[in-house]
Order: sequence, then structure tokens, then C-alpha cells
Amino acid sequence: MARRKVGATIQAPKTEQPKDWKQSIKQAMTLLIVVVIFGGGVYLHQADTLPVKHVTVEGELRHTDKDGLVAAVSPLVRGSFVDVDVAGIRQAGEALPWVKQIQVRRVWPDTLHLVVEEHKAIARWNENGLVNTSGAVFFPAQATLPKGLVQLNGPSGTSELMARRLVDIQRQVDSLDLRVTAISMDKRRAWQVDFKNGLHLKLGRADGDLRLNRFITVYGSSLDTYSEQIKEVDMRYTNGLAVVWQDGQQPDFNGTV
Repeated sequence: MARRKVGATIQAPKTEQPKDWKQSIKQAMTLLIVVVIFGGGVYLHQADTLPVKHVTVEGELRHTDKDGLVAAVSPLVRGSFVDVDVAGIRQAGEALPWVKQIQVRRVWPDTLHLVVEEHKAIARWNENGLVNTSGAVFFPAQATLPKGLVQLNGPSGTSELMARRLVDIQRQVDSLDLRVTAISMDKRRAWQVDFKNGLHLKLGRADGDLRLNRFITVYGSSLDTYSEQIKEVDMRYTNGLAVVWQDGQQPDFNGTV
């Protein structure tokens, strides 16, 4: 039986794959961009890189001194232009009594621009506060309190309610040529209103709107004739009212409601 010859196996040489130069270049460029961005970010966040050199102020400021505002925020104007503590600067500026809110804008390459809105006071609040157009209370220096504002007196936390009530009452009595000078609400939620002509109006706790409407009806139909002689009108009655006359003056009034 013939023996089979066992020969050596010859393998074909491996074919070398061509390199994808475009892909390699793309990967290298991507890596370079990442390094540049990272390095640039680290550089820009250094305290001595792009420092803030200027703080400018915009806004209609009637009670806030611009230099005082800049001085108040200056301790927080540190670090780089991109890293400056915007929230802290806003908080420091809004801590000033007449400042309602501040927008902080970065102006390239070295300026912070503060857009400031002051409180607009519509009334005085209790002894030493003011109420703004949103009904919020703020407490500026006594020397800066405006003259001639309506006085609101009420429990803590009721300023927004009383500000709305002021607007509503004044709107309703405009046709009577009455001007509100003070509104008070005690802890029992009883309301009283004072007018520029000296008239004091008691509305009490319940049915305030109904009682005010009844007062407007009576005052406009007959009671206004005696306006200079009236000291107080008490509306805390179910179907009527009581008039307190000035000392020594009691005209013949037979008004009905």
C-alpha cells in the first residue's frame, strides 16, 4: 500500500490593509479641538484673565445713588469676566432699600452692566415702611420717604390685600370727589377709611363692599351737601348708618338709605 507524502503547508502572505488617512486626521483634529477648548476654558477661568474693570448702571434712579450702588456690589466684582458671581452681585444690589430688582449683564470684555429697577411707592405702611405697586413692603431711610402718600395701617402680611383695596376704594369714590388719605384694618379685620376732607368712614368687618356701595349711594344723593360738617360716618348697621357731626354742628339731616 503506497504511503502518502506529507508536504509542508505554505501560507499566502497577509495583504496589508491600506491606512485610512482621512479618519486618522479627523481623530487628531478632534483631539486637538478638545485640548484647545479645555485649555482655553482653564485659562479664561483664571482670576487674572479678563478681569472686570468697569461697572456701569442703567435705570431711572430717584432714590438710589449710583456710586453707592457700585460701592455695594464692588466687593463681589472679583475673579474673571466669565466667573464673576452674578447672583451675589444681584443680591448685594437688591439689599439696598430702594432697589426692587437688578439685572446683571456681561459686556465683553471687561464690563458688568447693571440694569436697575427701583420700587415705586404707592402708600406708607404702618410707622416706617412703604408699599410698592406689587403690594410688597420695603423699609427705606425715613428721610427718603415721599410726602403725600396714602397711609395704610394693617397687620403683618396684609399689605398686598390692603394695596388692592386702596385702589378699589379710590376708584369707587372718584365720582364723589373724595380722596382717600388713609385705610386701616385691625387684627379683627375691621376696615376704616379716612378722606382728605376730614371724613372718617367705618366699614367694619362684614359686607365691606355692600356697606361701601351703600355709603356711596347715600353720600352722593344727599349727604355730600353736609360734607364740611361731618366728622364720621358709621356703616356698621344692617340697613342704615350713623353720622357723627363736627363739634357744635348738627344740621337738620333726615337722610334715608
